[in-house]
Amino acid sequence: MKILSSSPVSISKVTEILEKRAKSGEELGYEQVNALEHAAEFSLIDSKKTASLAAKLKREVPLLTDETAMKLAEIQPITPELAKTILIYSKVELPDEEVERVLTIIKG
Repeated sequence: MKILSSSPVSISKVTEILEKRAKSGEELGYEQVNALEHAAEFSLIDSKKTASLAAKLKREVPLLTDETAMKLAEIQPITPELAKTILIYSKVELPDEEVERVLTIIKG
């Protein structure tokens, strides 16, 4: 199999994709079944809202990568410490003002 492109997707989008495959009669592999169970359990908001929030974060805070914006949209941190933990994991460094801006955007 050759990978032509890739882009970050939310956990809720993973759920949608795998459920669609299962409903169409396609047999899911062991890893896909586990991924579907995990995604269904941990997705907080639907994929469209997550993608919209990630796009807004990316637009408002240009230093964020696509992957980091998606992760922040999925997890929706409520404290600066949690937001910074996500940023550190993603190897993105933001000043405290930008972290507060991220939290403000997430709170809506």
